[in-house]
Amino acid sequence: MSENVNTIYIEKWAYGGYGLGKLSGGKLIFVEGAYPGELVTVKITEEKSDVAFGKVEEILERANYRRVPKCKYFGVCGGCHIMDIDYKKQLELKREVVVDQLKRIAKFDGKVSDTIESDIEFGYRNKMEYTFTYENNKVKLGLKMRNSNKVVDIDDCPISPTSFNKALQEIPEIVEISKVKIYNPKSRAGTLKHLVMRYSHSNNQTMAIFVTKTERFEEAEFIRTQILNRIPQINSIIHVMNSSDEIVLRGPYKTLYGSGVLEVEMDYEKFQIPPTAFFQNNYNVAVKMVDFVTKNLNLTGSENILDLYAGIGTFTMRLAMLSKSVVAVESSHISVKAGKANANINNLRNIRYEESDVVEFLKSYTGNADIIILDPPRSGAGKEVCKEILRIKPHKIAYISCDPSTLARDIALLKEDYNIIAVQPFDMFPQTYHVETVVLMERKER
Repeated sequence: MSENVNTIYIEKWAYGGYGLGKLSGGKLIFVEGAYPGELVTVKITEEKSDVAFGKVEEILERANYRRVPKCKYFGVCGGCHIMDIDYKKQLELKREVVVDQLKRIAKFDGKVSDTIESDIEFGYRNKMEYTFTYENNKVKLGLKMRNSNKVVDIDDCPISPTSFNKALQEIPEIVEISKVKIYNPKSRAGTLKHLVMRYSHSNNQTMAIFVTKTERFEEAEFIRTQILNRIPQINSIIHVMNSSDEIVLRGPYKTLYGSGVLEVEMDYEKFQIPPTAFFQNNYNVAVKMVDFVTKNLNLTGSENILDLYAGIGTFTMRLAMLSKSVVAVESSHISVKAGKANANINNLRNIRYEESDVVEFLKSYTGNADIIILDPPRSGAGKEVCKEILRIKPHKIAYISCDPSTLARDIALLKEDYNIIAVQPFDMFPQTYHVETVVLMERKER
């Protein structure tokens, strides 16, 4: 066996989709494609002074919870990481990651509840971002490989709704016939960059969003007509103009067909979601999260609530129904506009939206708050936001996170003054290593 290939026993699961083992000298190695309890041969792909990274060459002893993945692109496409293991095991591993991160970073070794599952394992995604490429004189549409900008041309994705798969099968040909120039990120030449698909599970609506580098999109009319003829499931067609290569879905847009918004209904509230606004990616689990947060805060109707990173009001609306007032803070102009509209749709007059960066808002905030709820991006809330929350001294905090490591970092700061009363993981993204977590905290009695 070459010195670059080692036999490794996988001891545990690590965040990021890696099995964790040790090299012969004791150095930790993160292994892609291996699971706890397995014995594997590993090719080292990167070695640092303290850790190494590798990929499985051969599985010598296989875990009994492995299964045949449901997708023909699994292992090539970078979208899913753990489709080849039993769903119950996926839920266990996600809980273990939350336990590990909170223990290691936040020094918390209290109870972490079992991961709440998604009722649907497949077809759950309500948003997918596909990339156009032009290869061998042919238009291709697909998802990127893991840790690469190379696009895997796909025509079916099991975690997507059927209308998305119909679009994957039809749209490349429509685009090719239209003669629109496909964008090349290296030369920055061309027009058409991405197709973003969005879906409402509650209302069975599908939106197709074409993202171009330039405002000019002369082929749009032809593409629109072809889509309406060939993909009747699509209810809205949008053109987004975005010159940035950093973020896929951003910039001004115009409606080419349909209402231009997605309509989503939960148990008690209705939402209208604009094309470029954020909404939780799994409707089924978003409903469970809103229920969990609002029920476990034990609201009496007298609370003043601060909702940070409020978005279009996913949590805001229900909180407002059950409390005295909610101040919703959000930096995205599109989301703020939508949030105000959603408050009107739900006849709620006790919501005040503030269009502001969360840190800037908190620094100038002189009011009180009985409860602070926050749902920050993957990078977490950070030191400044946590410092301001500690200054405001809410009675309770509900922290919703999509990244266990940044969650643990922030919880370490907040737990000085707060007791953790619940840690609840949710499986927002079946078949992937990602896990959503809600932490509820209560101010310590001094």
